[in-house]
Amino acid sequence: MKKIAVVLVLAGVILAILAQYAYINDWVWFKVFHTLGFIGYIFIISGLAYFSLWLIHLFSRDEKNRIKRYYHRHRGDAAANTAQR
Repeated sequence: MKKIAVVLVLAGVILAILAQYAYINDWVWFKVFHTLGFIGYIFIISGLAYFSLWLIHLFSRDEKNRIKRYYHRHRGDAAANTAQR
């Protein structure tokens, strides 16, 4: 999935640059390239959104593991303290 997202971002950049180039040079088919540039922006946003969500998922997974270790360590200490009494 990461490869697809990278390809989408790169294709989006190419389409956006092509659309800007068509606008600057007043190409005859400017409207077609303008539409392709818009599609390119959608590709860029979609690819970056995927990587943002992947990064958030990665950070939340690390945080969940840290909370589990903290919870089990303190719960084990509480059980040990009640067993000593």
